[in-house]
Amino acid sequence: MKQNEEVVPNRSRDWLLFGISTVIMLLLLFFKAEWIWVIWPLQFTSLAGALGRL
Repeated sequence: MKQNEEVVPNRSRDWLLFGISTVIMLLLLFFKAEWIWVIWPLQFTSLAGALGRL
């Protein structure tokens, strides 16, 4: 990657990842509640990207 290359945000991808991770989080909540913390980094990072905060 070049030094002056900018990263183009892809909000639609981030919203898609947020939706998928929310479904996975709900499934984990119902079936394996002790593993819910595993999905949180993906969920909150994709939400921050979708809202333009990254």
